[in-house]
Amino acid sequence: MSPALAVAAVMSWVPPVVLTVVRLAWADAPVRVPVHWSGAGVVDGWGSTASAFWSMLVPGVAGALICSVLSITLASDATMLQAAATIGIISASTGSIAAVWLTMVLSAAGSTGALLPVLAAVIWGALVFVVCLLRRRPTG
Repeated sequence: MSPALAVAAVMSWVPPVVLTVVRLAWADAPVRVPVHWSGAGVVDGWGSTASAFWSMLVPGVAGALICSVLSITLASDATMLQAAATIGIISASTGSIAAVWLTMVLSAAGSTGALLPVLAAVIWGALVFVVCLLRRRPTG
């Protein structure tokens, strides 16, 4: 396996790990968080912080696991661009899902930059894509 793909696989675990660390460190997180917004951007649905956390963590972990498996299987079966795009897109999308919990909690706390964690996860997925492109072409 390429070292670049191994690094990308490890990088795909960052969003769910960050989410877990923030959840453990944020002792006074709001009990209720917004879970749905209307088309006008008004909160019209609320849920518990704990259930929202698990609802966002599970896809984040699943995506990281998929990226880890794909980094092994795509090492020889796909072109560099295909492998990088696949791992980068999965990392960005499932990392963004995990980051939505932070957006929910920040919204409940009244923060104006509540969507920044989701943007950060998308940028992180783009970085995973770039790292995947650094892998060496198979010889032979």
